[in-house]
Amino acid sequence: MSFKLKDSEQVRTLISYSGKSQRTFAESINVSHSYLSQILNDKRNVSPAVALKIADGVGETIESIFY
Repeated sequence: MSFKLKDSEQVRTLISYSGKSQRTFAESINVSHSYLSQILNDKRNVSPAVALKIADGVGETIESIFY
């Protein structure tokens, strides 16, 4: 099972609102910056574990930001 972002711009905005850069955010959720970048550019689908890390990191539910 994998997830895909509904709206990558929304997630970019949420990351920005957290006061972190994408690189710092990636480090804080323990994923590589390049992997996060691929996700945000719709080049990679996301495992459930990483989807949960991203959702938790931006304070949202998985269902609100992923298909």
